[in-house]
Amino acid sequence: MRIKALFIGLMVSMSTLSSAQTVIDSTLVIKDSVKISEEVTMEKSPMRASLYSAILPGAGQLYNKKWLKAPIALGLVGTGTGFTIYYNNLYKRYRRAYIAVREGTPNEFTGILTPEQLAVIQDDFKRKRDYSVALTVLAYLLNVVDATVDAHLFTIRHDSEMSFKPTIIQGEMTPEPVFGLAFNLKF
Repeated sequence: MRIKALFIGLMVSMSTLSSAQTVIDSTLVIKDSVKISEEVTMEKSPMRASLYSAILPGAGQLYNKKWLKAPIALGLVGTGTGFTIYYNNLYKRYRRAYIAVREGTPNEFTGILTPEQLAVIQDDFKRKRDYSVALTVLAYLLNVVDATVDAHLFTIRHDSEMSFKPTIIQGEMTPEPVFGLAFNLKF
């Protein structure tokens, strides 16, 4: 019974599709061709790209179809975060040891390092942690700015009337060729 109902439904839908295919409207073809040209000049939203990159580094690059930049952005921010955590843990370890030595309680560095050495080591790890935080924040901000700029320039990059192409230019003073960049603009 189910097979008959499925077969009848399939036959009815096929007959309506075949009758719809026999009538071809010329305006439909024109609308389709306009749709294709609109897809070529499709714009990317800079706000959306910025938001995506702010939420997850590299997501804005994926939105802009910059496939190779996305793992680089995520890797930079992730590596910076990893270094920050690593140096923060070392700073805390040597800070606890320094405080323990100053209070006179034994710790893992008793008899190995003096309080002055512990102070220098903890300051060094604190400085490295702070630099790591600063570089991670910089990489994060550059990730967001890169996604925003790529979204702004998306329509210019896909403009067929304006292009940059590498070219070889004959040097004026020397007979050897010089590599250059040609700017083509079609009116």
